[in-house]
Amino acid sequence: MLGESEEFSEILKTGFPMYLLIAIPLLLVMSPVCPANAAHEFTVYRAQQYSLQGATYGSKSSIINLEARSLKTWSSRSRHCVFVLMDNFTTEAYEQISSGSGALVLVVPPTPHTREQQNRMIEIEQTILSSDTSIPIYMINWSTEVNDLMNDLADSKIIDENASSAAKAFINSVSANGYQIVVSANKPVLQQNIAISTIQGQLIGYGFQDKLPSILIVAHYDSFGLAPELSYGADSNGSGAAILLLLAKILSRVYAEKNRPKYNVMFILSGGGKLNYLGSKNWIEQQMEKSNTLQDVSFVLCLDSLGSDKNIFAHVSKPPKDDSKMGNFMNELNNNLGENGLKIIHKKINLGSDTLAWEHERYSIRRLPAFTLSSLKSHKNSSRRSILDTSETLDSKIVYRNAQIILKSLVAHLYDYNTSETPKVNVDFESLRSSLDLLVLQPRSTQMIAQKNHPLVDNLFSLMSKYLKDVNVSHLTADKVDPQFSFYTVTKATLQVYSVKPAVFDLILTLAIAVYLTMVYFFIQFVPVVYDLYIGTSKPEPVVSLPKKNNRKEKQR
Repeated sequence: MLGESEEFSEILKTGFPMYLLIAIPLLLVMSPVCPANAAHEFTVYRAQQYSLQGATYGSKSSIINLEARSLKTWSSRSRHCVFVLMDNFTTEAYEQISSGSGALVLVVPPTPHTREQQNRMIEIEQTILSSDTSIPIYMINWSTEVNDLMNDLADSKIIDENASSAAKAFINSVSANGYQIVVSANKPVLQQNIAISTIQGQLIGYGFQDKLPSILIVAHYDSFGLAPELSYGADSNGSGAAILLLLAKILSRVYAEKNRPKYNVMFILSGGGKLNYLGSKNWIEQQMEKSNTLQDVSFVLCLDSLGSDKNIFAHVSKPPKDDSKMGNFMNELNNNLGENGLKIIHKKINLGSDTLAWEHERYSIRRLPAFTLSSLKSHKNSSRRSILDTSETLDSKIVYRNAQIILKSLVAHLYDYNTSETPKVNVDFESLRSSLDLLVLQPRSTQMIAQKNHPLVDNLFSLMSKYLKDVNVSHLTADKVDPQFSFYTVTKATLQVYSVKPAVFDLILTLAIAVYLTMVYFFIQFVPVVYDLYIGTSKPEPVVSLPKKNNRKEKQR
């Protein structure tokens, strides 16, 4: 017994027990009960971040490393990444989330969308576009995996409102599994070498070029929406740009004839249409300084969003006189539209506003007769700035019909309504379809195509060069000291979803480890005392040896 006690004492005197007791909780931390596994990876699209005329808009952040929550389980008292279907989101909920320090992932529901869904999605899209927030905002397309994640978040017991008691709710929150959302994107920085391109070309009429009146046909080709990577702009303004290309192709055949019209026709594909029509503004200023192109302009025809309705509206800043060239063209257009007729909407230019309503206002400011043809009744129609404006919502037959009417009216005007000389022209649907595909099957948000050698700009330049003369490209770059516009990097990223225990579980585990280490500390401090007491109570009694008697001497006595 004494030997075993001495061996135990020697073990306690070494550092092995202390190291072992401390290592156990560390191993628990390094190997948790529910290890985090990269369950899914998704491609996500960051919301717009840009500045225009000194004002900043959009989301300023890109990095996420937060616990995922649904809109129901989200709490404003802590930092979470909220997953929510875009058509179930409200402006009030966005204001609460954006005022915090979390993150937001908007799930775009699967198509087709009902009218009510579209209205709710466009409303929240415009709310975010007009705001300036510091939280990262991403968009993700709906899929079965995303739907499963949303269901798990909605059914999570992290916040169990149906628990019968507070204790049960706490136990459920500790035992529940959660998801950690990680987006390891680069920090957004100012995009360099931005150049907004405007392409122009012309058809020269019969006679002396400088003495002929001109007609300008204008359409901007860029798009806009909450996420640059999802902004396809099929109707606004893919339809207008496609009709312009089609008019250039067909009129080039008309101008190849000997009896070509006595008008010069200038075609302008402007950039920066969604940035207050800066492309047209820059082009007008260049022409005012360097050429006499704008000296004798019959009218400026702007094409915008002509694929959503058979009705065509003529938006004007100043109603034309009936006997003016612009008034004559509108009357011809009205006749060709039949019973629908041309609906003229007069709106004065609001010089006090930061942005213009329609592109023709850029020309009207310079006192040029100009108007915009559109299927939209109001410039406030939010579909002009929406990710929902895709090829799926565009009716190519309506675009074809409107292109046919505009072409017929334009050719009649070019020949001064002389029916005997006016050639018969028809729109080739396949040519229109080809132009639409070039434009609407790729995102065309300004920051994504604002490079001098972007493939889309090169393709548009090549197409116009086939049909027109004097085709060239002008570029608008932002001023380095006081830029009119600026964009930021990171438009797309990879979102990783990890299956983890909730934060409250980590808290409980930390407290348990703290208690454990406290017990270990006191154990180590008091074991020597206990051992000394143990040794003191278990010492054997000393053995006393008695002297031996001398029996021989006793016998002699």
